[in-house]
Amino acid sequence: MPLIAIWLSSVQLTLSYLILSTLKGIPYKQLTVGVPKEIFENEKRVALSPAGVQALIKQGFNVVVESGAGEASKFSDDHYREVGAKIQGTKEVLASDVIVKVRAPMHNPALGVHEADLFKTAPTLISFIYPAQNPDLLKKLAEKRTTVLAMDQVPRVTIAQGYDALSSMANIAGAAALEQFKSLGAEPLEVDIKESGEGQGGYAKEMSKEFIEAEMKLFAKQCQDVDIIITTALIPGKKAPVLFKKDMIESMKEGSVVVDLAAEAGGNIETTKPGELYVHKGVTHIGYTDLPSRMATQASTLYSNNIIKLLKAISPDKENFYFDPKDQFDYGTLDHVIRGTVVMKDGKVIFPAPPPNNIPQGAPVKPKTVAELEAEKAATITPFRKTMTSASVYTTGLASMLGLGIVSPNNAFTQMVTTFGLAGIVGYHTVWGVTPALHSPLMSVTNAISGLTAVGGLVLMGGTYFPENAPQSLAVLSAFISSVNIAGGFLVTQRMLDMFKRPTDPPEYNYLYLLPGGVFVGGYAAALSGGYSIEQMMYLGSGLCCVGALAGLSTQGTARLGNALGMIGVAGGLAATLGGLKPSPELLAQMSGAMALGGTIGLTIAKRIQITDLPQLVAAFHSLVGLAAVLTCVAEYMIEYPHFATDPAANLTKIVAYLGTYIGGVTFSGSLIAYGKLQGILNSAPLLLPGRHALNAGLLAASFGGMIPYMIDPSYTTGITCLGSVSALSAIMGVTLTAAIGGADMPVVITVLNSYSGWALCAEGFLLNNNLLTIVGALIGSSGAILSYIMCVTFFFWIIYTQILFLYLYFFPLCFSKQKEQGNCSSHQPSDSLLCDFLIQFFSYKILFVQLHGGEIK
Repeated sequence: MPLIAIWLSSVQLTLSYLILSTLKGIPYKQLTVGVPKEIFENEKRVALSPAGVQALIKQGFNVVVESGAGEASKFSDDHYREVGAKIQGTKEVLASDVIVKVRAPMHNPALGVHEADLFKTAPTLISFIYPAQNPDLLKKLAEKRTTVLAMDQVPRVTIAQGYDALSSMANIAGAAALEQFKSLGAEPLEVDIKESGEGQGGYAKEMSKEFIEAEMKLFAKQCQDVDIIITTALIPGKKAPVLFKKDMIESMKEGSVVVDLAAEAGGNIETTKPGELYVHKGVTHIGYTDLPSRMATQASTLYSNNIIKLLKAISPDKENFYFDPKDQFDYGTLDHVIRGTVVMKDGKVIFPAPPPNNIPQGAPVKPKTVAELEAEKAATITPFRKTMTSASVYTTGLASMLGLGIVSPNNAFTQMVTTFGLAGIVGYHTVWGVTPALHSPLMSVTNAISGLTAVGGLVLMGGTYFPENAPQSLAVLSAFISSVNIAGGFLVTQRMLDMFKRPTDPPEYNYLYLLPGGVFVGGYAAALSGGYSIEQMMYLGSGLCCVGALAGLSTQGTARLGNALGMIGVAGGLAATLGGLKPSPELLAQMSGAMALGGTIGLTIAKRIQITDLPQLVAAFHSLVGLAAVLTCVAEYMIEYPHFATDPAANLTKIVAYLGTYIGGVTFSGSLIAYGKLQGILNSAPLLLPGRHALNAGLLAASFGGMIPYMIDPSYTTGITCLGSVSALSAIMGVTLTAAIGGADMPVVITVLNSYSGWALCAEGFLLNNNLLTIVGALIGSSGAILSYIMCVTFFFWIIYTQILFLYLYFFPLCFSKQKEQGNCSSHQPSDSLLCDFLIQFFSYKILFVQLHGGEIK
């Protein structure tokens, strides 16, 4: 008996240990996660990206990926192997302990069997399921005692934002947040009847009959006025509600467009044909059901992040995989997320989840706007402190003016500083009122104007039909690439503005602007032939035209006038430069040939490029401005070096040449990286190098440290070596800074680099004592800095914005990452900028964007 008692006791202990182990879950190292290839028609997404696989392996999971699963998303099998995954066949992957998918399991025609039939007993499935619409699928999964986490059932509560796959995919499809639309000038429409539209879990619920009737009246009225309708309204577990009847759509103007982002669930528009693009009574219908798959790489990355964050949240244990759905839970807690997401536990259907406890009765607190936060901040500052700060700023500014006057080497420098200051003030005030829709065209026209770096090249050119030495060669190359930017930039701007045209718009007669342009340039030619030297007045006129260009691009009504004024200003500036130089016929032929060839190339590129590639082409052209600045500064140093010993302003010339080279180098490489990310040549994800801040700080220190031998050692070799070194260091810095920023943020980066090009142009103006370059450079530099700030506020980036020339670009990647970590940014993903770009390009149209969120139509 004692032996039997001891044996029974041992069995009890063993069983107790096993039970406790089961309760605590299964060690990650004993579990295999399978990533099968999606077989749904036209589905290009994959459930886990290589980065997601790497995160799971780091957590302890084993991961197997089906061969070719990520190919359509541009993730090769080798990418998965490199992070530790094993590549296996369909059957092996579907037999994993945990299966992660995008689409719900379905019949595999190639194998002649349902995917769920290939599951092992008691697996865990994480996927979009739509349990209410798929009872047969649930029955099949129950036969395998499957535990199912439905990504479409993640409650829309604050704590679950990181795993809300519906929102991630909706963003990719185009349904970005309302605040995004308000930042573009959109205003919400309200139904007279006030009724909460929020259902269980934060999703929309069905509205009352009275509300729907009032809503339909509002929609019917809007259909007769708007040009584009975008709908995204979905109700969990049911067919998408029909919000726009056939007669409403037929009342729209011919040429209108409707985009039904709910097409996969039947559509919000009665005339939508899911999966098709067609025209009904003159109205183009876009009813694609695979919009996320059309951006497979980005969509897969976002979905993968959702899954990884969900797994880490529901099973926080460092050793074992375990989660426990509870029927009693409070609203907004992790238990709420787990219970809502798990629709089947060990083969038992537990959908729908019971209502949570402590559901908030009031409306959710909306995040405060930038203006509200700034107002609150201003209210905390005492009147004394506010006045003292203002007085200190003016004191510093006026004292700086006195200091510049004391250290000024000559009167010419003082006059140039005056020109710089006044032009900077004008640029500062010019773009504050710019319409958000015109951000891209404004960037394009300022980029084209910054091609006046060609003036620096022309001034330094020499020889006959060909250059005769190194500085002259650099100068002709500068003039050539600047001409590419000028011609191409203005044509890109014109093509962007043409995208705002509607068939009903009145005819345009922009060719009439040839009249003032002809009078300006032709009149100067006549004055020149008459012996008058009016180059300074020409520079003034050109500068004013450039001011008009920036001001014109601030509103839709004057945008085309702005582009025309920009062309007149640049043409006048180049004409005055040639007139002032009075080159020989041979040199004039060299100048004309270089600029004609460059202009032809720029026009050809800008004409042939696809409409969708215009924004990134601005970045590509912009890199030429930076390169031209580098070439001009180096050439000027070479030419002026023999006079440094006797020139009292030699040190100033050297400093400006060095700074211009640095700025140009950053602009050149940074713009190329921005182009690569926007064009898809480079990975749009931020390249977060280890120790990148220390690396950038080291590059900055080395760049400015190079000024010490450059200024102390008077030898030509040292000077050229230092200029070459700073050009290389600044180019590397442009790469590291820009690569650390995501592709969605590139428009803001381009405006910063655009500002940089303005300062580079200023450097050329001081080097060559050229008022035009100083005026235009100050305009572009200051207006670009302000436009960067405006875009940051528009896109809700809470950044530390500084206008210190050599630091504000460095802080951009730092601030983007810090603010995201602190949760201060709105949902800033590549998808948001895609929607913004879409709206911006069509912003002159009236757009109705429909989401279901209470009584407010968004």
